[in-house]
Amino acid sequence: MTQSTPEAGISLRVTKIINAPRERVFAAWTQPELLHKWWGAHESFSAPIAEVDLRVGGKYRFGMLEPGKDEPYVSYGVYREVNPPEKIVFTWAWEKMPHDAEGFVPAETLVTVEFIEKGDTTEVVLTHEQFTDEPMREEHQGGWIGCLDSLEKLFAAGS
Repeated sequence: MTQSTPEAGISLRVTKIINAPRERVFAAWTQPELLHKWWGAHESFSAPIAEVDLRVGGKYRFGMLEPGKDEPYVSYGVYREVNPPEKIVFTWAWEKMPHDAEGFVPAETLVTVEFIEKGDTTEVVLTHEQFTDEPMREEHQGGWIGCLDSLEKLFAAGS
């Protein structure tokens, strides 16, 4: 079995102002019926999987499906901290994909999402840590920017 060792120093931080109160933005991150509406690295993706056990030690599983593909990209992990509506912290890993090498074990990383009240809006501050290398960090940064853009559009549409 091959597993890369995460380096504590490789991380990313993405922020986005969402035009909604933080309680609603927090709910969009933690309620499956809302996750189905926006989760994905690009607005064209759908979100067929949104399983949430929102408690410390509880597990989640999110899947995003790229148009024209048969299998979703599925991430999973465990909630380490749940502090509504201010913050969630969870581990992050990808389920095996068809193109992964035999014996590949995805690296587990750590995601912190903070919801900062800014009047009638919410600043979402996402920190993703413990990447194994820079290309992995860069790939996730693009995905997180796409997710936050989709979240912004969810609230712009009046949800």
